[in-house]
Amino acid sequence: MLLDILLFGDAILRKKADEVPAVTAAVRDLAANMLETMYYHDGLGLAAPQVGVSLRLFVMDVPRDGCGKTVLVNPVIRERGETGAVEEGCLSFPGIAGAVARAAEVVVEFTDLSGKRVSKGVKGVAAQAVQLVHGLARGRGVAALPAPQGALQVVQGLVDRAHGLA
Repeated sequence: MLLDILLFGDAILRKKADEVPAVTAAVRDLAANMLETMYYHDGLGLAAPQVGVSLRLFVMDVPRDGCGKTVLVNPVIRERGETGAVEEGCLSFPGIAGAVARAAEVVVEFTDLSGKRVSKGVKGVAAQAVQLVHGLARGRGVAALPAPQGALQVVQGLVDRAHGLA
């Protein structure tokens, strides 16, 4: 089932996501729907808050970086490699991309859909995706996505004022 993707400015994207208490059939169904939605929109990764569910759940598929279809429940970055500037986009910012500082490699620990805790090293775009969702899950949201001259933060401030949040 395709899910609606929330766009930049939605309050849930700035809220700290809740930990997934257990991998259940409902969590597996949500992950499957998120993957379907991500593929439909030609994305490489999608976080549960981006579809209106405030849980620390993330799906990605970045085969060019050796990281095929992966579901990460309660992901935590344990190690970061050297940081550099990379071009990055986000499904919640359709048509917008910008230069961001990201580690080229990270080690992420997460629970898989069988309930097993896993530690995995990822690189390239997969590492970027993990870092973006890690910020989202920690409450920094996609609003924390850096951009040239802080343009996205300016837009966020305008959106917040329009919604009476500032």
